[in-house]
Amino acid sequence: MFTHAIGMANGFTFPYIGLRRRSDGEVSSSVGAFVVVNTGGWLMTSGHIVSEILDRQRECDALAAGTVAPDERATLCADHVEIWAVHGFSESKPRVVEAMINPLADLALVRIEPFGLEAIATYPVLRDTGAHPINQGMSVCRLGYPFHDIQASYSPANREFDLAPNAFPVPSFALDGVVSRFHRINSDDASRGATFIETSTPGLRGQSGGPLLDIEGRVCGVQSHTTHLDLGFDAHYSDGDCSITERQFLNVGAATHIDDVRAIMDEAGIEYRAE
Repeated sequence: MFTHAIGMANGFTFPYIGLRRRSDGEVSSSVGAFVVVNTGGWLMTSGHIVSEILDRQRECDALAAGTVAPDERATLCADHVEIWAVHGFSESKPRVVEAMINPLADLALVRIEPFGLEAIATYPVLRDTGAHPINQGMSVCRLGYPFHDIQASYSPANREFDLAPNAFPVPSFALDGVVSRFHRINSDDASRGATFIETSTPGLRGQSGGPLLDIEGRVCGVQSHTTHLDLGFDAHYSDGDCSITERQFLNVGAATHIDDVRAIMDEAGIEYRAE
């Protein structure tokens, strides 16, 4: 059902890799996704991905300025690198030069440079919900990069991160489902709101920032998080002599609604195609 949609989306969806080194030397990595929106190098991804980048930079700045208590230094970020893995990224090394974050909608719009048009095979079409509403029960598919660990080390002499040989390419992973419901949240003063599309399948680690697609390949939302809904009953089982009770939950994916995405892009004057 989604063969055509996934084929299209693989042309404008790419992996984000975040590399971190703590002051105590521990190295870690994280994987997410992003969508290239237009020829100007604008991307859309989850707000929490970009917020985390800014948090790590603040930690690096505080360490460099010597404003951190000695007992706090070990766990703070001392070095970080962001890999926006569009085609040819290893040579061009694109970096974020502009960023806008809407925390309520968990959406970030960023612009990278350098950006080569030859890196992108196709650009996304955002679903026009005026002509094509997103309805409960509609089939959708999520795309991102779960189940792929990025092993990295850090070279103090070169002040660079080194990736394992199998780090790239990062394989994309598709997961379909149906639109289960729409979840609306409001700011504390009720002056702003955001709508999330909840789906019958969960979002997976590594899919944050990736597209939620309809069967034509139009983007219906941007994957944000997974919500754990309490089913209201427990499961009871035995493990040897031990009796175990576990609360049961339904894990549903939540994607920033494309109407909210388009509203933010319209406000910022970012060009996109909608149908």
